[in-house]
Amino acid sequence: MSLKNLRLSLLVLVLFILLPGCSQNSSPTASEGEAKKPVAVQVSKVEKRTVESIAALNGKVKPVEEVNITPKTPGKVQSIYFDVGHQVKKGSILFTLEDRDARLQVSQAQASLTAAKASLSKSKGGLMEQQLAQLKNALVSAKINYDNAKLDFKRTKQLHAAGGVSKQALEAAESKYTLSEEQYSLAKTNYELTESRINPESIAAAEAQVQQAQAAYDIARSQLDNTVIRSPINGTVASKSIKVGELVSSSMPAMSVVNLDSVVVELGVTEEIINKIKVSEKVKVDVKSASDKTLAGEINNIAPSADPKTQSYLVKVKVPNSEHLLKGGMFAEIRLPVDKAENVLAIPLNSIIDDAGKKVVYVVEGEKAKRKEVVLGFISEQYAEVKEGLAENDVLVIKGQNFLQDGSGIIISDK
Repeated sequence: MSLKNLRLSLLVLVLFILLPGCSQNSSPTASEGEAKKPVAVQVSKVEKRTVESIAALNGKVKPVEEVNITPKTPGKVQSIYFDVGHQVKKGSILFTLEDRDARLQVSQAQASLTAAKASLSKSKGGLMEQQLAQLKNALVSAKINYDNAKLDFKRTKQLHAAGGVSKQALEAAESKYTLSEEQYSLAKTNYELTESRINPESIAAAEAQVQQAQAAYDIARSQLDNTVIRSPINGTVASKSIKVGELVSSSMPAMSVVNLDSVVVELGVTEEIINKIKVSEKVKVDVKSASDKTLAGEINNIAPSADPKTQSYLVKVKVPNSEHLLKGGMFAEIRLPVDKAENVLAIPLNSIIDDAGKKVVYVVEGEKAKRKEVVLGFISEQYAEVKEGLAENDVLVIKGQNFLQDGSGIIISDK
């Protein structure tokens, strides 16, 4: 083949390769055609509203009430009535200890108390007091008879001296006087002897013995009662470390009972936030391990001083827990409203695009989307305050903005 023919063949080959490419570039591709189609979007007007700034903090769930059950006296476990997870009422018997020795001590104390009461009754002299009253009446009667006999003897003696009565009458009056004097003296002696037996000192001693015996009985009774261990609260048995027949001490918990009807979440709050919250304020609580729903809580307690180790303030949030889904030890997120801006322009968070650190939104201008940078202020869970970049009643793209560019055609849709 000649050099001329070779060059001609190469030229034909190059043209064959290039011509299809030129033909392809001369008409728009399908993707370019689609890019020019309007984008369906949803919109909303920019309005003024109140925007709360939220601080999300983590804390740990604890029961409102948690009681370690420890016997007041050591002993051997006789019976156990509840296990871990069982519901108990306040006053329910959790377990009992062997009580034979305690019952014997009660019987002995009861006998001592009965004897002391009998001694007191004897000292006070129930029958003796009645006898003393009778003797007093007899003494009074004897005194009256004595006084009358003495006066009668004196008169009779005067009459006899004047010759008014016989010697026999005088002797009879004297005899009556002497007899009444002896009777009065005897009545007085009997009364005084009986009265001396009933004295305040002996009664006080007997009363002291009764009080001592009563105290000993109460102690013995208390020791017997201590062999029956009851729940001090309504709740659930959280732990049990005893078995029937084992010895338990008064220094180690045998069971624990927790009340899960409501729980508290404890969290540490910094000094920048602590004065922006208050007791009884409503907050939102998320415990992902227990529920997908956001729960309602209430600030129950705010520590007046910071923990010296963490330099944070302990805050307790109370959360209702009627279904007992929340358990002690679970982690919770608390969203605290720490500040707010009232009557400010605000837009939904889902309308904002983060573009290389810039906050960007799209607004509707005619049938096109206009890209705008915005400066944000307070940010809540759903809205963000707009300080610059938008005006009230601007029509904002809230759905579909991720498919837009500045100047993109749009179709407003309700769906």
